[in-house]
Amino acid sequence: MKKLELPLHPHLETIFGYAGDAPKVVFYWEPESDKLMYDDGLESGTANSWAYLIWAAHPSVKPLLTQGEHPILLLERHGRKLYSVSRAEALEALKVSGVPNLSVHVGEYTEHLEDYQSEEAAETIAWKEAQQLLADFVIWLGSTAGSRRAA
Repeated sequence: MKKLELPLHPHLETIFGYAGDAPKVVFYWEPESDKLMYDDGLESGTANSWAYLIWAAHPSVKPLLTQGEHPILLLERHGRKLYSVSRAEALEALKVSGVPNLSVHVGEYTEHLEDYQSEEAAETIAWKEAQQLLADFVIWLGSTAGSRRAA
């Protein structure tokens, strides 16, 4: 496990496409699909590949990543620490971070039918917010070009 000493955007996980609330989340590049993925031990899915590629190519980040490889990244959200980890370390970190009881979500659909019916409108709003976050992120990256201190 290697801590990455670099400026860490306060909403990096959101910009990368993670909307959960787990204390730890792993981001990794899936070479077969050529996409960024996330996993928090309970949920996993496709993340924002473009945001990741912009971040990984930035001069404050690129030297810390292994040449030509996409590392497995573990973000400890509460401490705002980012690590490059092995697959085994990622699995162990997610295992010990505590996964909520899965049965809590059973029957959620019928209880919140109105929420699900307006999901399409919410996704449109979320997409616009994601675009704005990415634009702000690119500006933030530019402002940290000379800064190499950890957040």
